[in-house]
Amino acid sequence: MSVKKDRKTGKWQARYYVRKDDGSLKYVVKKGFKSADDARNWEISHKHESNAGNDTTFGAFFEMMSLANRANETTTETRRQRLKTYAGELWDKPMKKITKNVLQKWRTKLETAEKKNGDPLKTQTKNDIIGYVKQVGKFAWENYDIPDNCKVLKSFPKQLDDYNEMVIINYDEFCALQNAESDEVLKIFFQFLYMSGARKGEARCLLKEDFDGTQVHIFKSMRRYESSVKTTKTGNARWVPLDDDTRSKLLYLKNRPGKYLFGDATPISLTKIDVHFQNDLKEAGLQHMRIHDLRHSHVSMLWNAGVPVREISKRIGHASPKVTMERYAHIFDNKQSASLAALNSLVKKKKK
Repeated sequence: MSVKKDRKTGKWQARYYVRKDDGSLKYVVKKGFKSADDARNWEISHKHESNAGNDTTFGAFFEMMSLANRANETTTETRRQRLKTYAGELWDKPMKKITKNVLQKWRTKLETAEKKNGDPLKTQTKNDIIGYVKQVGKFAWENYDIPDNCKVLKSFPKQLDDYNEMVIINYDEFCALQNAESDEVLKIFFQFLYMSGARKGEARCLLKEDFDGTQVHIFKSMRRYESSVKTTKTGNARWVPLDDDTRSKLLYLKNRPGKYLFGDATPISLTKIDVHFQNDLKEAGLQHMRIHDLRHSHVSMLWNAGVPVREISKRIGHASPKVTMERYAHIFDNKQSASLAALNSLVKKKKK
């Protein structure tokens, strides 16, 4: 069970689950409480109606958590399938019987897990799965007082092969990527990332009110769900002016229904973004890269156009130009044309 404040009304909600005659769980919401204590007291008085937590399985708690968080359907399905595939022994097990020992044995198996094609599972994917399990454990503890044994799980340290090299694509390559995309909103989303240098999470949580017609106000970021919105990575806010073409396309999106610039009533899902992006890369004949590489490509494009590091740093939201220099040293030191020109000039003067 849990209480939650309605941002629109300022009232509090009480939420809990009731098991129906057919064994399934029904999500119950009681609205209109003046305070969190009132909502919590109501929950306590109705706790006997819910037997979730006695023999309720890990899988059932996952479904409850997804519903409570109003998680996107596509994202929920992706997580569900990953858990069933790589944490099947936990899925149908009563949550109270998932001990620390059970979890540690499962983690040991996960360490050597493979994909269907026999390739080893990436460390990041394994850590994502561990993260899902820990979220379910936390939800069961916070809402149904079931001891959170999942806290014992530790992430796997990254191996050398897990670190991705930065991939840079030029404007012609980006246009090929765009031509491969058929979804209108996603096409503009990718263009915005490439032409603004914004992070994916910063773009996903942009509301229409954050775009004034010429520039966007970036001051928050979203990891997964709407409930995960927080400040930007550095905690700094910034205004990012947009080129004419990107600006006109955002104006078009601003006139569509919904509060989100990229989405509608809810932000565009992470799974949809990632699946389309990888498919577009294959169709365009481009090498594998991450969506975050669009941000790196933006930095490279500005540097090659002669934009000062200080201005680039401000545009992409780094804490200081020093951070930008350190992060993109291989790009900034790529040509060193000014240094070479100065050295050659000295040599010529000496010879004279």
